[in-house]
Amino acid sequence: MDKLNYSFTWLGGENMFGQMQLEQFTWLTSMPQKAASAWDGAFTPEMVGVKFKPLLYLGSQVVNGTLHWFIAERTQPYRFEIRNVVKLAILEKDGQYTFDEDTVSKIA
Repeated sequence: MDKLNYSFTWLGGENMFGQMQLEQFTWLTSMPQKAASAWDGAFTPEMVGVKFKPLLYLGSQVVNGTLHWFIAERTQPYRFEIRNVVKLAILEKDGQYTFDEDTVSKIA
């Protein structure tokens, strides 16, 4: 994996500066068709704001529809990009796919 150099600043009793390296995750390129359909149905290129990139498909859970569980990289725009690894679910019900931010939980 390529590494991305990223500068950051802590503000506290004194200003501290440092460097850290963030891994450049690659897209999940091979996943079951049902997972790919769920991802593509919930996240469209027209969406603005927070972006998600699938890293791992965990599986599905039958509830009032089907939940498709993923591990993903979340990128939040701010003064700089904030990146986290999260677990999230996409609900498939009656051929429609919906994503609810309430299913997102931060992993790293």
